[in-house]
Amino acid sequence: MPKISRWYYPVAPRYGRRMKRRLLPTVLLTSLIVGCTPKPPPSSPPQANAPAAAQAVQTLDPAVARAAALEVVEALKRRDMATVARYAHPTLGVLFAPYAYIEPSEHQIWTVTTLPRWFRDTQTRIWGAEDGTGFPIERTPAQYYERFVFPRDFTAGAKISVNDDQAKGNSINNAASLYPDGVRVEFYLPPTQTPEGPNIDWRALRLVFVPVGGEPKLVAVVHDQWTI
Repeated sequence: MPKISRWYYPVAPRYGRRMKRRLLPTVLLTSLIVGCTPKPPPSSPPQANAPAAAQAVQTLDPAVARAAALEVVEALKRRDMATVARYAHPTLGVLFAPYAYIEPSEHQIWTVTTLPRWFRDTQTRIWGAEDGTGFPIERTPAQYYERFVFPRDFTAGAKISVNDDQAKGNSINNAASLYPDGVRVEFYLPPTQTPEGPNIDWRALRLVFVPVGGEPKLVAVVHDQWTI
C-alpha cells in the first residue's frame, strides 16, 4: 500500500458526490443573484482639457497704496533706504527707471537686502540711456538718487494722483501696461510759470505698487520729466 503524506487526507467517493449535490444549488443561486444585481454606471472619463482651478486675482486698495507711497516718499527724502526696503517686492525687487518709458532689461533692480546699502555702495552702474544723446547713464547709486530719484522735494507742493498720471511728456508712459494689477501713485511738481508761459521744468516721481498677500509692495520707482 503506497504511503500517504500526513498532510493529505483523501475524500471518500460517496462523501464527494454528496458535496457536489449540495454545492450545485448554492453555485446556481449565487450566479443568479450576481446576474440580477444592477451594475453601477460607468464613471465619467476625465476631460482632457479641463481648465485648472482659477487663481484668486489679488487687488490692491488704492487708498492703501497711496498711504504706502506717502511713507516711501518721506523715506526717500530722508535717504532712508532701509524703510524703502520694507516695501520692496520680495521676489521682483524694485526697478529704478530714469524716464517714463520703462525698459526692465536696461534698468537697475534693487532688492530687500541691497536697498539698505544704497548710499554705502560706491560702484558705478549703468541705469539706462540719457535722453537726447542715448549715452549710458553711468552713476553711483548716490549720484543717481540726486539726478533721477529725488532731484526736487516731492513732499512739498506736489500734486498726488492715483492711477491718473498728471505728467505728460514726450516719453511713453508704459507703467500701466507693464504692471496691469498695480497701483501707480504719482507725485507731480508742475512747471514754474513765467510771463512768457510755463517752463519745461516739471518733474514727477511715480511709485508703482502691486498686491502681495493683500499688502502693497513696491516694484518700480519711475522718474519723469520733459524729454526731447
